[in-house]
Amino acid sequence: MLYTSRETWRFWRSAIRDWGTILIRSFGIANWFYGLTGSYLLVDGLWRGRHFGFGPNPYEAEAYYFDVAINALFLLGLFLSGYWLILIRRRGAVFSNYVFSTEILFFVLSSWVFLILAMSRNATAASIGMSLGAVGGIGNMGTVLQLLTGYPVIALVALNLARKHVDRNRSWNALQPSQP
Repeated sequence: MLYTSRETWRFWRSAIRDWGTILIRSFGIANWFYGLTGSYLLVDGLWRGRHFGFGPNPYEAEAYYFDVAINALFLLGLFLSGYWLILIRRRGAVFSNYVFSTEILFFVLSSWVFLILAMSRNATAASIGMSLGAVGGIGNMGTVLQLLTGYPVIALVALNLARKHVDRNRSWNALQPSQP
């Protein structure tokens, strides 16, 4: 089927006008991809964790399960915000800001706390720091792919740009009142 130049131009013009909603929906799908991949890696790490045991540091098990629990919360937030983004809801963009900001903050603070505690002269604090460092890689398997690809930073910037564009055009999907 051939299209006339006018039909083609009309299509591209509407696509350019709707770039914000297309980008928001794309990030919703990407959230689900990263959420599913992270869930698989997290469950796989838990499954393997039953078999390998923990090392010589006394707090490794607690540190590992703490990291897993925090990652599970991040993945839940990723799924929820992805669902709202696919539906083109403003709350998805706002909630994504919270999820990605706390992911970045958690990564930076956990690395910082691990270093501070590991270099402490207090034996208990040093063993907690060494335990956090020892399980940091396997405990954060739910969000490791996001951090390796820089997805939280990219998504924060792109979603905020798209959100401003969609706000200007007022093209968010709002719940429609039911007709009597």
